[in-house]
Amino acid sequence: MPPPRIIEAAVPIAAPEVDETIVPVNPGGAFLDINFARLQAAGFITPDTGRTASTEAIRAIKRQLLKTAFPNGRKGVSGGSHHDNVIMVTSSMPGEGKTFLALNLAMSFCAEHDLYVLLIDGDGHRRFLGDLLGAREGCGLVDILVDKTLQVGDLIQRTSVPNLSFVSGGRSHPHSAELLASKQFGLLMQELAARYPDRIIIIDTPPILASTEAVVLSGYVGQTLVIVENDRTTVRQLRRTLDMLEGARNLGCILNLVPEEENFSGYGY
Repeated sequence: MPPPRIIEAAVPIAAPEVDETIVPVNPGGAFLDINFARLQAAGFITPDTGRTASTEAIRAIKRQLLKTAFPNGRKGVSGGSHHDNVIMVTSSMPGEGKTFLALNLAMSFCAEHDLYVLLIDGDGHRRFLGDLLGAREGCGLVDILVDKTLQVGDLIQRTSVPNLSFVSGGRSHPHSAELLASKQFGLLMQELAARYPDRIIIIDTPPILASTEAVVLSGYVGQTLVIVENDRTTVRQLRRTLDMLEGARNLGCILNLVPEEENFSGYGY
């Protein structure tokens, strides 16, 4: 397995029963009104955020992801059948900053001219991303695999960021890992990537060592980012994570919470 790409960026981190009723989240084109003040207070990027060390670190990461997603520029679409515009964000263990990065990357991508972003909460265990955005309950990623009457359009919520849409994780399910490993899920991911080949799709997943879903998801995405928290993630944990992600396309690591005096943004082998 080739060595993963390494990104160093000093970015701070902010800290069920099965319901048989599945309700589409997008009846009549309803949209998600994001509370930007709440996000800013927690340290997240919003459309009104000025230039800071964090925004510059995220921007440096974003540029490299864009190069891989659209190697010929955004005049065309993402690279072939590999869907390099589909990016998975994960970590070894909970609390290392994956959701923080996923949402900040989505907001940073939205600042690009004529670029649309689909943000997916693939962490059905915590649903932290949906909580941050204030998403209302409704069907999500797992639900469409359970209820064959649902369509992709039933999952997607437009937001108050004009070029950002959101898909929730949906209800908790005791066999979510098996559902995500199914042929049906593979077809769903192919449909999402094929339907939106000219936009960035970001999936926030459960940690690799805490759940098996993220390993399954890595087989359907074009880029995989693993968050490594400085002075917390152990070498053993990272090695186990990378071993479990063997075969993932464009596997990269992001070193998070680097001390300011040591901070630089880099991207390479």
